[in-house]
Amino acid sequence: MKKVVAILLALASGAGMLIPDPIPVLDEGLLLLILLSCLAYLGLDFRSFFGIRKPKDQRETRTIDVD
Repeated sequence: MKKVVAILLALASGAGMLIPDPIPVLDEGLLLLILLSCLAYLGLDFRSFFGIRKPKDQRETRTIDVD
């Protein structure tokens, strides 16, 4: 059910970016954030191309061995 909601939000935000300012409060930037978050939930993470960092729990951790 969550994936269906994410797909619907991604489609709605993508369609909202094609229409010039459908609602003045929803700017293209906010619609882009919604689209990127929905795509990241579905497995396509393009947020790094726009300078948005991953949450701390999803970042890769590197183990440093000190001899």
